[in-house]
Amino acid sequence: MKVIIRLVFLLAAVNGGLVYLHYSQSVNANGEDADSGTFRQEIEVINRADGLYIRHHFYNLSEGRHEIIWPEESVERGCEAEDSSSCARLNDSNVAFEEGELDQQSVVYKLPKKTPLTGRKLFKKPFVVLQGAKPLTTVLHVTDEQSVGGMWVTGLERVGKENKERITYRLYRGVGFVNELYWQPEDVPLAYSSNKLTIFGEGIDKKYNDRLVKMLEAIGGNHVSVVLASGNRPLYAERFIVEKTGNISKVIKQVARMSVHSRFILQADEPSMSSMIASILGDAPVGTKAEQAAFTRLKKSISAEQYQTFRQNVQEKIGKKLSSSDLDQSLSKILAFDTQYFHMTMKEQRYNYPFLLLDPRTVLLDGEEVPEVKVIVKEDTSFYPAEELLSKMGYSMRSNEQSIYFDGPNRTYRFSKLEPFYVMNGSKFDYTEKPYTSINKKLYFDENWLRRIFFVLIDKSDETISIEQIEKMIKEMGKE
Repeated sequence: MKVIIRLVFLLAAVNGGLVYLHYSQSVNANGEDADSGTFRQEIEVINRADGLYIRHHFYNLSEGRHEIIWPEESVERGCEAEDSSSCARLNDSNVAFEEGELDQQSVVYKLPKKTPLTGRKLFKKPFVVLQGAKPLTTVLHVTDEQSVGGMWVTGLERVGKENKERITYRLYRGVGFVNELYWQPEDVPLAYSSNKLTIFGEGIDKKYNDRLVKMLEAIGGNHVSVVLASGNRPLYAERFIVEKTGNISKVIKQVARMSVHSRFILQADEPSMSSMIASILGDAPVGTKAEQAAFTRLKKSISAEQYQTFRQNVQEKIGKKLSSSDLDQSLSKILAFDTQYFHMTMKEQRYNYPFLLLDPRTVLLDGEEVPEVKVIVKEDTSFYPAEELLSKMGYSMRSNEQSIYFDGPNRTYRFSKLEPFYVMNGSKFDYTEKPYTSINKKLYFDENWLRRIFFVLIDKSDETISIEQIEKMIKEMGKE
């Protein structure tokens, strides 16, 4: 037995050292040098009958003081060897690493278990955290001395395994930190593994696997682990998912949420933003049917060049706060028209909201500004809000199931809702193209029909849209 244990720990030490060196070089190559707020860590977990025994090693610590946040249920906290320099900076009360030049420190602690592992078990926040500091990389060793079988899962990539008669060993590594550890009695076979995604399961359609990989590569988020089996009870952790094999659509949405949240700072009251951002960066619809439809509507409404520029703008927001209003502003600059599309779909959760552009120019009626009149641009056609504009022109509006009526000082109109005609002062006029449309349950007139039917001139400059009533112009000219 002692020989087996020595063999496994030798393997752990060798693999751990190699992985640590590899990841240290990899992160440094990306320009992420350690500073006072970062470090690297290696965690050894040993599963025994009475608990999890943990050795936690910190590397590249700065010389400043680091307060230690111990797992709530942990006991036997302290040094593995009291006279060792590996914990020389640990103060007497075990609450902090004090200031010092030694950049490698280690602690040990134990998470007691009330009962042996039989059913599945999620260990929440089982590892030490340093207040205000962030681990750049994590190497995790899990050694089971109880021969419980099953499988251990974290959000880190599994890069090594060794099974002996009475002991098993698993090695994980990755960028960042996952403060969750999960065990289940069913050992699900590995289906796919990369530095961004690990999938455990059988009978998984390759197209879903490829879709997940493409999305994660586009977003560039943290590694995610997925465990799929027909008998699974769903579990959604910080960086891993346990789900039934048939619920792959839920898995894709959740992976998108995890990845986006690891790359952007989003608002809590905009729950669909993660699906929208994942769809934009991955260039494929993600999420519920309604969320997918909102993305598809966006992509169909702008040119390919505009869409690619918009995607680039979203990518440049990585690591920053991002809201629906930010997306609206970014798209408005590209299109040279205002839009509230993301606010209405993401913030208000009106997923059927049409893709509309608001002409940013000030509207003038007979020389006076009318701020309540917002011109909508849809499919390269300008539409004017009937009630807001015509009421300013002296018309009153009413309607029933058959017709829409406008009563003005000089003319009255009736537009049939059932047949293609309208009546002006008793004269009937047929049409082939409808002069008005309903947008968000409001009536709008096509710009060309507005000119023709209501006798107005429309002149546009870079700053304004000027509407003049011809009759009023003639009347004013007669006074001169």
